[in-house]
Amino acid sequence: MERLLEWLGGEGAIVRAIAVGALVAARVAPLTIFAPWLSMRGTPPVLRAALVLALTAALGPLAMESAPPIPDSGPSLALLAAREVLVGTTFALAASLPLYALDWAGRLVDTWRGASLAEVINPHTGERTSPMGDLYLMMGVVLFLLLGGHRIALAAFADGLRAVPVGGVSVETGLEAVALGAARLAGSALAFAAALAAPAAAAIVLVEVSLGLVARAAPQIPVFFAGMPLRAAVGVAAALLGLSILVGELPPAYRDAIDSAGRIVLPFAGP
Repeated sequence: MERLLEWLGGEGAIVRAIAVGALVAARVAPLTIFAPWLSMRGTPPVLRAALVLALTAALGPLAMESAPPIPDSGPSLALLAAREVLVGTTFALAASLPLYALDWAGRLVDTWRGASLAEVINPHTGERTSPMGDLYLMMGVVLFLLLGGHRIALAAFADGLRAVPVGGVSVETGLEAVALGAARLAGSALAFAAALAAPAAAAIVLVEVSLGLVARAAPQIPVFFAGMPLRAAVGVAAALLGLSILVGELPPAYRDAIDSAGRIVLPFAGP
């Protein structure tokens, strides 16, 4: 046993490796929750845990090189882990904002075309579902993976381990700058979602105006019920047409989101 400890670098090195691994896992864990390109809403917890372990094992040696001395006391380590969770959550949300914007756009289209009745509770996730939102999101995830966005995002995440070493996170000095950057990114994502949903909104408005003219000319026609399938069909057609036009804007949006995610965590490094 003593020879094994010596070969591993001694008891102190083992304790440090375990502490750094725990902090890396704390930073990685939010990726498996908030990044749709890594795991979806219905991903089983066992698979999420396996992803955390795999990424921790891959990124642990890199984090060891730049990590400062880590306290071995339980409360101090728990506080450092909470800070790492904040950094990981910030990166995961920032890098995934275009995908969230696609989901929001799909939900807007479903609401406008009168498909809110389809937003039933998913028994697997306990959340409301949106047919167009799920379609937009799945399409975005597939395109993200085909473009290699997951490799670029993980590389940016690894660079963050050098720029903001685990155990060296400074929430006190960096939280204000991070919050301001997050607000800007959220505003950009909302604008992107509105742009994605704009063609469907315009088409549905035209349908509503046409139905209103029909109701004015022939009041005996039940326009509300007769227009429901028309509104739904036009909304889907316009959404798919608009998406085919705007899909070319997704690759640069993905790249900008990943670059922004890498920059937004830099203030956590402190002065």
